[in-house]
This record gives sequence, structure tokens and C-alpha cells, in this order.
Amino acid sequence: MPDAAATNRITGYVIGASALMVLVALLVGGLPMAFGATVGGLYAVLNWLAMRWLGKRLMVANDRGRLLWATLLGAKMVIAMLVVWGIMSTGVVDPVGFLIGLGGLVLGILGATFHAALASGRGVSDHTVSRGES
Repeated sequence: MPDAAATNRITGYVIGASALMVLVALLVGGLPMAFGATVGGLYAVLNWLAMRWLGKRLMVANDRGRLLWATLLGAKMVIAMLVVWGIMSTGVVDPVGFLIGLGGLVLGILGATFHAALASGRGVSDHTVSRGES
């Protein structure tokens, strides 16, 4: 089970990556795209926080509670898709900008994972063989 420091690191990376994606959207598509990216980035951070909260409860629950928390986690996924549909169907938010901002969730999780792997020294394999060597 991930410790609090790891989940806090991921949270920081998701926030930072989402902010970076807003800047990218501003540079690429101007204010309308940046607004969409802001909404997408906010949604990414809130989605991560909800996943983190539910996942923590799922990991510490007993057998009966585990079923409840797993069901709630599944319901959160369905609700997340409905919220995205709701945001996209309004036409107020630039869809490309929204997806750019939402990408902060994936980039944040990947960045925090690479950070942890490199910090632990397990990020680079010592067993790589170059071509021609056996």
C-alpha cells in the first residue's frame, strides 16, 4: 500500500502537471483553450483526490467494507464519465483544452512514479547489454 508521502507526491505532481498543461494550452490556443485546460486540470486534481480518498478506504477496509468501497470506486468512475459528458455537452469549454488539462492527471502520476523510481535508485537497470555484447 502506498504511504502518505507517495500519495502526497502524486498529488503535487498532478497539480503541477495540470498547471503546466494550462500554460501549454495558453501558448498553443490562447485564452479559450487555456480556460478549457483550467477546467480539465481542476477536474484532474479533483478526480485524483477522490480516487485517493476512496482507494485509501478500500485498502484498509475489512472484507465487508471492501465490497462497499470497491462499489463506490466503480460508481465514482461512472460519475466521472457523466461529469465529463456534462462538461463537454455545454459547449462552454474548449474540448481540446479540456483534454489537455485532463492530461495533467496522467502526466502527474507518471512523473511522481518516475521520481520515486529514480530517487530509490531502482530506475535504471544495471543489466543492460549493448549490441554485440553477450
